[in-house]
Amino acid sequence: AMGTQKDAVLDVGSASKTENVPIQVTSIRLTKDNYLSWSAALEIGITSRGCLSYITGDKPAPIKSDPHWATWALEDSQVKVWIISSVSSDIQPLILRKPTYFDMWTVLAKMYGRKKRHLRTYQIKRSIYSLTQGDLSVAAFYAALKTKWEELDYHVTDEWKCGSDHSLYWEKEWMDRTFLFLGGLRDEFESIRSQILNGDEIPGIEEVYARVESEEQRRQVMHLDTGHGPSAFVSRASGTGQRPARHCTHCNKLGHSVDFCWDLHPEKRLVRGRPPSGKRSPSVSDSSQSNSSSGAKSKLSPAQLKELQAYISRLSTTPEESSTSEGAQLAQALVASTDQGNPSLGDWIVDSGATHHMTGDSKLFQEYQLSSGKQRVSMADGSSISVAGKGSLSLLNKYRLHNALHVPNIPVNLLSVSSITKELNCNLIFSADHCSLQDLVT
Repeated sequence: AMGTQKDAVLDVGSASKTENVPIQVTSIRLTKDNYLSWSAALEIGITSRGCLSYITGDKPAPIKSDPHWATWALEDSQVKVWIISSVSSDIQPLILRKPTYFDMWTVLAKMYGRKKRHLRTYQIKRSIYSLTQGDLSVAAFYAALKTKWEELDYHVTDEWKCGSDHSLYWEKEWMDRTFLFLGGLRDEFESIRSQILNGDEIPGIEEVYARVESEEQRRQVMHLDTGHGPSAFVSRASGTGQRPARHCTHCNKLGHSVDFCWDLHPEKRLVRGRPPSGKRSPSVSDSSQSNSSSGAKSKLSPAQLKELQAYISRLSTTPEESSTSEGAQLAQALVASTDQGNPSLGDWIVDSGATHHMTGDSKLFQEYQLSSGKQRVSMADGSSISVAGKGSLSLLNKYRLHNALHVPNIPVNLLSVSSITKELNCNLIFSADHCSLQDLVT
């Protein structure tokens, strides 16, 4: 009797560790649709407590007369508490009366583990092909894809007679998954995406992810916009700020730096829209010369282009006392205003650094769509401001500007050089005293 008591005391002593264990070992609660992630998390938690044998069935219940039965019952009950506390309330009644934890685990695996496999496979694949980065970071986007891939692999069973065919299949499968990851990235990663796809060999998915994430970190360090959208070189702070005079250390003249001195760099000289060679470049007033390298169609007539050129030239050739933002000067943006002092919302500033047309006046929009609230504009001073909406508006009551952003806190209207050249299929060339608009077609 003493020996039996001694054995029982030792077993209970080892099992007394369960008195201090938590009620839950995972924060994920089982529903009808998340069995894969739930079972993986629960298995990790139970294994960390040294009770994996209860899941695998390697520790069956001893007979009640066995001196170790009390210890086993104590440990099994603790594991049952973990599983009951980790399932939703509508699932709990289905397992509450099961005699052992292994019975609970087996029932749930049969009910939800591979239930409606074909339907679930279809749902997973559909969600994978429709998934894009959106507002997610690269790490979060990759994690979302990887989670879906793991769930897909769980539901898809394959039996291969040839091992080499199996290896080739998975090599192709992971190549396709690499393409899905690259294809779902935002447009700001086009450069690194092109580098990877144009290489002699496509690296593995882990290396591809590492390279893309490094590019994301580089862009953050360089203060580039990672919000897959607008940026502006205008500073938020307003002021009377006179345009800082640029001084050339070579010719000792004002108005340009040594990097743009025509004495040292004659190839940078532009005379009334003509290149250094003296050959006349395509202009808005010459419709007899065509550009053979462009098959695009001009969006405006020559007369309209000439009128628009005059308007933009007027904006960008204001008197010296006209104010510009300090941020635009630092970024070498081509910014000008028609107002002395602080520009008003009635004026437009030609900005070569802005990615979109922007305005703080919602009344200017002819078509308008509210923003989700997640899109922000990166300013030259490092700050960012939210975008309220976007749409199309009219310039001079004639020219439609598309995809313009409504940014309530921006102090000026910005006319994006990159946007207008894309929309009108033209070039804008600025010189010291005028602006030239070149049609790429006529």
